[in-house]
Amino acid sequence: MLGPGPLIAINIVFLYTIIGPVVLFGTYVLFDVLIKTVMKKTTENKRIDPSLMNSEDVLYLLDRT
Repeated sequence: MLGPGPLIAINIVFLYTIIGPVVLFGTYVLFDVLIKTVMKKTTENKRIDPSLMNSEDVLYLLDRT
């Protein structure tokens, strides 16, 4: 039977080798989803050069603000 010291060491090694990569992967996926939503919002709100606007663009911009 192992004492409490080696059991704690085995549990810590288990936590770092098994659960650690899962947490890191989850963090990576979270940031990936967040950046995709931010990029989607920035492309929707793309600024139009005022010199290239037509009358419909101007009316849309005035109605939006």
